[in-house]
Amino acid sequence: MTLNTREDFLTFTGLFLFIMLSITLLVAHWAQVPITTQVHWSTRDFGIGCVAALGMFLSFSWLSSLRDLAGEALGKSLAQCRLYDLVLMAILVGIVEEFLFRGLLEQWIARWSPIGSFIITNVIFGLLHAVSPLYAIMAGILGGILSLLTWWVGDFNLLRPIVAHALYDLVGFVLIAEEYRKKQSDAETTDML
Repeated sequence: MTLNTREDFLTFTGLFLFIMLSITLLVAHWAQVPITTQVHWSTRDFGIGCVAALGMFLSFSWLSSLRDLAGEALGKSLAQCRLYDLVLMAILVGIVEEFLFRGLLEQWIARWSPIGSFIITNVIFGLLHAVSPLYAIMAGILGGILSLLTWWVGDFNLLRPIVAHALYDLVGFVLIAEEYRKKQSDAETTDML
């Protein structure tokens, strides 16, 4: 399947996230790891997630080389999406990835070693986001921040990392899409001259 159109990209992404969520929930049920009961609405925790997303974005926004790598990988596809597509995708990615990493893996491994679960989960998180070695390291650090939000900012609540992850991704998606559109527009203008 080629992902040359908005519909193809959204269908592939939606199917991938659905499969990933289904597997996560099945394994969580089998391993008796509560995930869905670990998300509690709290205005305070929602706000913490928002502030964390802003802090994460400001901390890593100076790494334009990472945004360029992400733009090369996703720019064309994201640029075809509408804003509401990007919002929905960011929310779904935030939910699915946090259910998998902080919800399932980290809680499951923590039964044997809480510190080991923090390290193993975020190394895996970084490796699965590895567009480059630096990108993998930065993703691992961001994963560590998301883990800290889950466990060490009040009672265990997946709402904080879901909100932080979704907002961080949304800002990244919008910036990558806009930068790609601008490059395309500049290239078309240059070609016309």
